Amino acid sequence: MKLTFNLTLVIALLSSTACANVQDVTVAAAAAPSLALPTCDYGAPHPDAPAELAQFSFLVGDYTIAAHAWTGEGWTPPRPGVPARWNGHYVLGGMAIEDEWFDRDPGIEPDTPRGINVRIWDEEADEWDMMWFHTSNTQVQDLRAKIEDGRLMMWQIYPERPNFRAYFTTDGPDKWERITQAPDGEGGWKNTFKLVATRIACAN
Repeated sequence: MKLTFNLTLVIALLSSTACANVQDVTVAAAAAPSLALPTCDYGAPHPDAPAELAQFSFLVGDYTIAAHAWTGEGWTPPRPGVPARWNGHYVLGGMAIEDEWFDRDPGIEPDTPRGINVRIWDEEADEWDMMWFHTSNTQVQDLRAKIEDGRLMMWQIYPERPNFRAYFTTDGPDKWERITQAPDGEGGWKNTFKLVATRIACAN
């Protein structure tokens, strides 16, 4: 009888400890910071917006960002740590696209440095006009973009930055990449850095 009682007591104590540990883990997981929820309110293009607005429509949505560097032979694994964030939506009555950049996801680091970009199609120049501003400095950057050789290519005109250009590619409706390039010293361009964006789905 004594042995049975002691065995029952041990089992009860172990069960109690296991339940406590599970509760602790659950509370810790619930309290842990996570990616900011998607806004799921992105607006819509204006009926009279230029057809070219669709060229950057892949930016519309909430995206988590993985960063990779080019080694000369291939891309590195994603940079470790908190991922960046890139959110896009229609503005100016649906005539332009505004996208927000967060150095680290604001759901995990609410005070992370951030930037904003407004993209509007210039019909007269037949290219995109873009203005970029980041909280790390007070300089507004003036950029341009257009499709060249089948790629949506972007470059900076003010302040002058001749050693920079980047292009965008898409991989289905929920993933896209921005690849930065620099001169290769032989009159061409080489890859240097890649941002891979993956859509954060809205809750049903």
